[in-house]
Amino acid sequence: MNVNLGAYYEQKLQEIMAKGVASNKTEALRMAVIAYERMLEAEEERLVVQRIAKDEERWKKTGAKWTSFDEVLRRNKMDKKDL
Repeated sequence: MNVNLGAYYEQKLQEIMAKGVASNKTEALRMAVIAYERMLEAEEERLVVQRIAKDEERWKKTGAKWTSFDEVLRRNKMDKKDL
């Protein structure tokens, strides 16, 4: 694949290789993609934790109670293998 990144990103790739972090552009780009993926996963996790905290606060205010997954299955006469 041939990709035109532009002068700014080409310079960044050269700096990464000059520091010895990556031995070539392909390796540097792979590392960048992996780092970006990790960043996205961390952001998704942060948003999930934030949402859970909001839901827990709302449940405390309304007096709602937790229902386990197993209880939901039992009430609906389902088994995990049915999912």
